[in-house]
Amino acid sequence: MKKRLTIIIVLYLLQSIAVGQSLVINEVMSDNTSSLADSDSDYSDWLELYNGGQTPINLGGYCLSDDANNLHKWDLPALEIPPYGHLLVFASGKDVVEPNAIHTNFRIAADGEALFLSISEQTVDQVPPVTLTANQVYQREQDGSDTWVKSNLPSPGTSNLQANALSFSHDQGFYDAKVELEIDQVWDHQIYYTLNGDIPTEQSQVMGDKLLIADRSSTPNVFSEIRTSHLWEAPDQLQHKATTLRCASYHQGVRTSPVYTRTYFVDPEMGSKYTMPVVSLVTEGDNLFDHQSGIYVQGVHYDPDDPDWSGNYYMSGREWEREIHIEYFSQSGDLRLSQDAGARIHGGKTRISPQKSLRLYAREEYGEKYFNYPIFPQKEVAQYKRLILRTTMAAWGKETIIKDAMTHQIASKLDLEYQDYQPVIVYLNGEYWGIHTLRDRIDERFLGYSSGIDKDSVEIKEWENPDYNNLLAFIEGNDLSIDTNYEKVIGEVDIENFIDYMITELFFSNYDWPANNIKVWRELPDGKWRWILYDLDGGYRRADYDMMAFATLNDPSITDWPNPPYSTFLFRHLLKSQLFRDQFIERYAELLNNDYSTAATLNHLTTMQAIYQPEIADHSLRWHFPEDESTWQDDIESELEDYLVDRPCFVRQNLIEFFDLSEFGFECDPLSLSDADDLLVSPNPSDGSLSLWNNSQDLATATLTVYNIQGQAIYTQDLVDYLKSQLISITLPPTPDGVYIVSLESQQFSSQQRVLVIR
Repeated sequence: MKKRLTIIIVLYLLQSIAVGQSLVINEVMSDNTSSLADSDSDYSDWLELYNGGQTPINLGGYCLSDDANNLHKWDLPALEIPPYGHLLVFASGKDVVEPNAIHTNFRIAADGEALFLSISEQTVDQVPPVTLTANQVYQREQDGSDTWVKSNLPSPGTSNLQANALSFSHDQGFYDAKVELEIDQVWDHQIYYTLNGDIPTEQSQVMGDKLLIADRSSTPNVFSEIRTSHLWEAPDQLQHKATTLRCASYHQGVRTSPVYTRTYFVDPEMGSKYTMPVVSLVTEGDNLFDHQSGIYVQGVHYDPDDPDWSGNYYMSGREWEREIHIEYFSQSGDLRLSQDAGARIHGGKTRISPQKSLRLYAREEYGEKYFNYPIFPQKEVAQYKRLILRTTMAAWGKETIIKDAMTHQIASKLDLEYQDYQPVIVYLNGEYWGIHTLRDRIDERFLGYSSGIDKDSVEIKEWENPDYNNLLAFIEGNDLSIDTNYEKVIGEVDIENFIDYMITELFFSNYDWPANNIKVWRELPDGKWRWILYDLDGGYRRADYDMMAFATLNDPSITDWPNPPYSTFLFRHLLKSQLFRDQFIERYAELLNNDYSTAATLNHLTTMQAIYQPEIADHSLRWHFPEDESTWQDDIESELEDYLVDRPCFVRQNLIEFFDLSEFGFECDPLSLSDADDLLVSPNPSDGSLSLWNNSQDLATATLTVYNIQGQAIYTQDLVDYLKSQLISITLPPTPDGVYIVSLESQQFSSQQRVLVIR
């Protein structure tokens, strides 16, 4: 009799386990902030059970737990789940079983913990620990399947749906007249929408048959009127506006489609309005402007007694990252990129600027792991993990707005890692937000694609790097005037890179250095240390400033910024080596004759000035920085142009005095701008699109002619009132690659410049 009873019990257990295998945990949400409210109006964690079998399953005897050592943590009620049925269970800790609300006695950790479904101490199903963001679910790709996915489309108590696809009668982009937008869908669910950046809910506006999208520029400013620092000033006028549509479908209280975000620009002149690409940023207003949690405002963390160094915008870390949608349009309105991403405030003291820099993160949890578009045409890179949308206000009070980006371009041919740039016009939740400059984010990935090595082989020096500290200790204990000691150091330091780096910082008089803005890296396991060009907003201090003295100062009383002894230590000791001194002097002379010559640097200035100039007037009306286009032009001339003309001669004199030289491989006579060429042409080489700068005088009439090498005119233009310092742009007709002569003729003078055209 005992034997028969044992067999019956075993068969019963086997049958229960077999039935249990069709019962699974189907979906989990561990950070429910607004997705689904329980009967108490609380947003509790939840999980869903699914019966994938052909017969009903009674849950009597089944248990749920978040503890592998205590599978019998909470008993499921003796309810029946029909074949292919679902049961929603809130993991709230309330321990309640009611007709329409079942609650466990435990919660689910948002940062991830395992979940177990069991019967008779036997695990029937389990879910591994998974970290989820707000309102995100971890669900089986299809009900009961073995494939799990993270999703922003929860389906509590119903099948794990494929998204209800919405289709639009008009793509996002530029329009010269109003649009009557229609939205079609796969399933006939209700579509809700917002126009203010918020995620649509069932309390949002209901989509009708059509949505009229028109020019909104006459409507009041909203986000543009929000104070973003104690330095903020209200815009001078109504800002140009776009329509930011966010929409999604809902069915029986559950969102059944992704959230679609689309920006429509409607303006009769929109097709030619901008000379730069346009970036639309769309996010819930509270993400940026809420007093408690907004990252773009003074907010709860602002201290009026310390206005320059306090505010929500000084908060950092993942908890101060906000979800944002990014659309990137070409200047003609073609969509190049559209995805959700993360955004944080970026920078140091520039965080108090009314217009701020944003650090952009591509993450799988937002939908895309990368920004898959060649943002910087100068690079053969089409995939970025992080980007910086840089403010124009990071210039130490000067209003040129192009200083840092231009300096990186001037140094781009040197043995340096530098940041590329792409100027863009930004709209935030549909309101004009002015000029920003997209830049590389300096990290392991940037160094990987810049140097052609794997990002996992990159080491960026932290303050307490043992190998680097050992190198400094060796230098401190050994005289580098002895060649063998110097040779040991350059076995660990990429000396060509270091020299190019030092010359660049010195030539451009970066006063916010060397105690600040230092980034050093190497390739693991034993590559040489290299220096990265980074943040020259403190540059162009004075053309006559003696940076050799500044960068070799050894004053123990200076313990902080800008140049305490530890920051000048390496350069001071390397200068003890005659080998280093000779190489440094020779390279400096070479650069003064080439990349850092006045002609070369002014060529970069002319090019960049021509790129930014068409957008300055609107930007100034928005931010009062620069104050106006005239102020911008004046700052370009006084802060940059004059500096680049005068700097080489002062550098020559500083070096002769510092090194006690009788000869130096660069000869210079002091120049004034009037001594420079009457006509400056850039870029050179060119693809046929040229910017011309009149550096002579105001001309009542003049003739511009471009000749090929045989002397045949291929382009002619009569100019009236061509003013001094005026930039004009021309595009040459299709011509073979080669050398061409650009000639400016008037009654007063004649000037010719050669340009190489390579298409």
